[in-house]
Amino acid sequence: MRDNFLLRLSAALLALAPGVGCLERDAALSEVEISVPAASAPCVYFKSLAPFLPEALEGFTVARTQGSTGKYGEVSVSEAERLFTRGEGREVKVRIVDTTMGEKIGQAIRDAADRAKGRAPSDPAAPIHWKDAVGFVRYDAEEALAEANLLVGDRFVVAVTSRGFPGTVEVRRVARGIDLAGLARLQ
Repeated sequence: MRDNFLLRLSAALLALAPGVGCLERDAALSEVEISVPAASAPCVYFKSLAPFLPEALEGFTVARTQGSTGKYGEVSVSEAERLFTRGEGREVKVRIVDTTMGEKIGQAIRDAADRAKGRAPSDPAAPIHWKDAVGFVRYDAEEALAEANLLVGDRFVVAVTSRGFPGTVEVRRVARGIDLAGLARLQ
């Protein structure tokens, strides 16, 4: 219950981020930027996170790229996100987040991965325990929505979501393709 609260709280904070902090989109899209000096937030500036987003996914088109860094009271959040789309209603979104709430969110991710540790590797909801990341995976068959949430380097949260795929194979494949070791070294 507590883990769900923390995950919902972090999702709510992340949803607020583009509307309040710095927002930058690809030149092909409208660009809005509200200046928040990088030094004022204890998080990595979003422009340092963006290089860890996949540049391309085979068979997909980049629909949008955005990022923001902001401070909301005592909470600082920095994020970079890229959305990929493909016909047939399929999409994949990759979001990398650094936040002062990282310790609590990280613990919730670790706890969820530990609870799922007994699942067989072939189980679509088997946890992720890689060298530079730990995480959990969910799939909603009714919505054809898969989600992998990873804690990278005990600091960064990487969320990979897919829509329109029959399982979690795509989110795992995309997550594996991210330079998690490089992200873990980012300061």
